[in-house]
Amino acid sequence: MNPKKVMQAVDLHYDRYIDFLCGICAFEARAYDKLVIDQMADYISEFCEQEGFSVTRFPFEKCGDFLTVDLNPGAEKSCLLLAHMDTVHEKGVFGDPPVSRQGDLIRAPGVNDCKGGIAVALLMMRALRDVGFEKHVRLLLTSDEEVSNILGGEEEQRFLRDRSAGFACALNCEVSENDQVVVSRKGILRYRIDITGVPGHSGKHYFDCKNPIVEAAHKILALEAKSQKKRTTFSCNVINGGDVANIIPKTCSFTVDIRIPDRPGMESAAQAVQEITETSFLPGTSAVYTLLSSRPPMEKSNATLALFHQMRELSLQCGLGDLIPIESGAGSDSCYTQMAGIASICGLGPCGGGCHTTEEFVIASSVAKRAKILAVFALHI
Repeated sequence: MNPKKVMQAVDLHYDRYIDFLCGICAFEARAYDKLVIDQMADYISEFCEQEGFSVTRFPFEKCGDFLTVDLNPGAEKSCLLLAHMDTVHEKGVFGDPPVSRQGDLIRAPGVNDCKGGIAVALLMMRALRDVGFEKHVRLLLTSDEEVSNILGGEEEQRFLRDRSAGFACALNCEVSENDQVVVSRKGILRYRIDITGVPGHSGKHYFDCKNPIVEAAHKILALEAKSQKKRTTFSCNVINGGDVANIIPKTCSFTVDIRIPDRPGMESAAQAVQEITETSFLPGTSAVYTLLSSRPPMEKSNATLALFHQMRELSLQCGLGDLIPIESGAGSDSCYTQMAGIASICGLGPCGGGCHTTEEFVIASSVAKRAKILAVFALHI
């Protein structure tokens, strides 16, 4: 098939898909907002059915329902696409209305991470449909990616494995910056450490008490000291302890977010948490740890690099610009498709910035550019 025709098809439908992107960004939904995500899934399903795609909905109890969107189901399997519907933002932080557009910039909750990726994937699929592409392309839409899939749990991991089986490659339309493509991502371990001390009056009983906040400070410093550039990092970002200034509290807790580049590092990081939790820097205190979530890394592989180099070459040949491979400290659902034995690359969504902030934006024209790159790539799978 002629790449020019599929790129022309992207341009033909571009405006409508930008309107669609603004429409889904109006749904302000974190992973725990099941009602709103389900309403967004209704909106996406209706749009996709109008576009001639086959949509299947998968109900989940704790998180929003998942969707599969298929072009040519039953045909020879080609590309698997991934994106997620949830964001990190509280409702209302972007104002009313939550979506604003100025020139080529769209500012909205989740517009870059990862609703822009939904628009890219569907625009690519619509362009392929226009030119008579005959292979099977599937888009998987999840709803709790931002909380490391803890709501969907094992059922979600089975869903990702089962629904990705047999596809030639997995292309994750996650957040992107400039001309970057992600070829590896760190895994994530997240723990809460709960400390118990001896409470009392901060003046009369100071030397008889054992302050769990002080113990937490020692443990936090010990964990953070283990961080290494380009390797494993320990980030302690939430702490809770104490009620009033003149009472030494009985308990304190904090969380640690650990980013790990490879599978052996997962075990080492878990061991470090156990050792530091079991060490009492302030005698008389005790602590326990709880694993809150776990996501394996998406490791760089020969299969991943081969996909990237093929995509880069096609992008250059078609005048769509160069692509830059990067290694990301953030996690994504690509780790599960890689675990299923499918060659995977990530960060293929539109270009933007401000991810996870109230300044999140996307460059609207990059929606078309990324859709063209993916569509041309699909023609050569």
